[in-house]
Amino acid sequence: MSKKIDEKMNGDIIMSLEALGLKKKEARVYLALLELGQVGSSKIIQRTGLHGQFVYQALEGLEEKGLAQHAIQAGRKKFNANSPERIRSLIDDKKRAAEDAIAKLGQLTGRPALQQFEVFQGAKAYVTHEFNQLERAEVNSELLLIGGGEGPEGKRTQGDQFLTAMGSRMDEYERLREEKNIRIRYIGGENQRMNLFWYKNNRKLFECRMLPGFMSGLVNTDLWPDTINFNMFGSMIIAFSIKNEELAKSYGDFFETLWKIARV
Repeated sequence: MSKKIDEKMNGDIIMSLEALGLKKKEARVYLALLELGQVGSSKIIQRTGLHGQFVYQALEGLEEKGLAQHAIQAGRKKFNANSPERIRSLIDDKKRAAEDAIAKLGQLTGRPALQQFEVFQGAKAYVTHEFNQLERAEVNSELLLIGGGEGPEGKRTQGDQFLTAMGSRMDEYERLREEKNIRIRYIGGENQRMNLFWYKNNRKLFECRMLPGFMSGLVNTDLWPDTINFNMFGSMIIAFSIKNEELAKSYGDFFETLWKIARV
């Protein structure tokens, strides 16, 4: 495998790990541990090129997530990566956390919250989910978005990844949205300004504002009247969908507050 291909593969893996909740430095250190086996911190520093302080912080974070462990040998700490199968459980952990939050919100209102929680993995499942939501949306309704889905180092914006995922079905999506007169309001970061204003000028029923100090990342949020979706744009798209009208309304109020602060 060439160095260029190897670097691209590692970059894709790091993006996916970030989408699952790892910090970028944690992802880099985890990859280094998988490659090196059980080693001391000096070799990890050498392999990643990170400052020692960042390596120690990353190792601590990985151990808390169950992705790494250490042993004391001859008075020195030796670190090694736990099985990548542990990564699968990170998705389950997020699902359980979301379900727990919904249950507690239901208790605050004095009655159980009606909800449906689903996970969609891969571009095909994501696109199908997007169309299903659009098809069941009421005429003259609204889709609210808080930006994200940016690629590494700001080279790709959410808009690019959404268009890439939609592929040849993008025109079909827009036709259906326009037929149903569904408006989009999008809050983005300053690093999305050029792309979002291109969409504003080229997509009908599309309005956007920039939030001061906000820089988009790998995750974006889209909000329908009864559903919240958290979309993670790593090398594989993962979308978490929570159907809960009360929660969606509360999040909608939060969106309106941000919309007032955001600038055109």
